[in-house]
Amino acid sequence: MTRAPKFAGVPARVWHGDWLLVDWVATAKLGDPFPDPWCHAHAPLQAMIARLTELGVMTSPAPGTDVATIAREASAAAKLWLEHHPPPEPAPQSVPRRMSWGPPEPPNG
Repeated sequence: MTRAPKFAGVPARVWHGDWLLVDWVATAKLGDPFPDPWCHAHAPLQAMIARLTELGVMTSPAPGTDVATIAREASAAAKLWLEHHPPPEPAPQSVPRRMSWGPPEPPNG
């Protein structure tokens, strides 16, 4: 599948983190550790497959499918998806991630 992710039926933007996940799945080798933040999930493989399914990279595997088959199918689907989805351009951050309270901190100098 090579469709773009959708939000309420409208094509949604592919986030850089999602693109990195698909890239990791396409290039991962046997024994590679799961990437951040997926390695911290209760069930990393299940979480990654769910996200790949949401992005339209692959279809959800049938219940009872062995892990090796899922990995092969995910890797092949990720490689195909990457052919049609170049890395997204980084966008400037519009909202600061750190909230500050009180007067501004003096500059270090």
